[in-house]
Amino acid sequence: MPPKALIPAMKIQTPSWLTRRVKPFGKFPFLLYLASQSSRRKEMFRQLGLKFRVVRSRYREAAISSTHPADLVVLHARGKAVKAVVPSKARYVVGADTLVWCRKQVLGKPRTGAEAYRMLAQLSDRVHKVYSAIVILDRFTGKAQTGVSMTKVYVKPLGRKAILHYMKVVRPFDKAGAYAIQEGPRIVRKIAGSYTNVVGLPVDLLRKMLRDLVKGKGAA
Repeated sequence: MPPKALIPAMKIQTPSWLTRRVKPFGKFPFLLYLASQSSRRKEMFRQLGLKFRVVRSRYREAAISSTHPADLVVLHARGKAVKAVVPSKARYVVGADTLVWCRKQVLGKPRTGAEAYRMLAQLSDRVHKVYSAIVILDRFTGKAQTGVSMTKVYVKPLGRKAILHYMKVVRPFDKAGAYAIQEGPRIVRKIAGSYTNVVGLPVDLLRKMLRDLVKGKGAA
């Protein structure tokens, strides 16, 4: 068992926002095509009780340093929806994108252990922002409904040993910013905003967009 110094987050009580489950949306009449391979997004769609199919997208993200993070996640989410590989009868396609914004830099998914370490060291004892965008594309009309969510995340101080231990417990390579708020030792002290946004899909925003879609005032 690792020394207590390596897992200081285990000493505190788990915040209530970490234990909440997603409540079902209720009856939703349309089949959604989710253009995402994220296991976290798929699980939240299941918990919402939505009818959906996971599809791949031909969209390839490109780093655009001059773009505001809120605009960048919209660009990527829309690209994923537009380039989704779906049957010709498919109507509603959902694209989503999440990024971590710290010190005017986008922290994406690390490709190496050294890159993951640098990201976690950069986040240590700082406040950063997590942006997510959801785009629901109506392929029959070509119109799209777009929403953006932003959450402030306060990370605890992390020493070298704590970072290395975290990287052993939580696989960082498929996670923006090299961390997962819902997994492993709790390195997040508090948040301001949507918790599910930090996980990868702002559920409250999605609920509103789906309600608008049912009412016929979503896509524009």
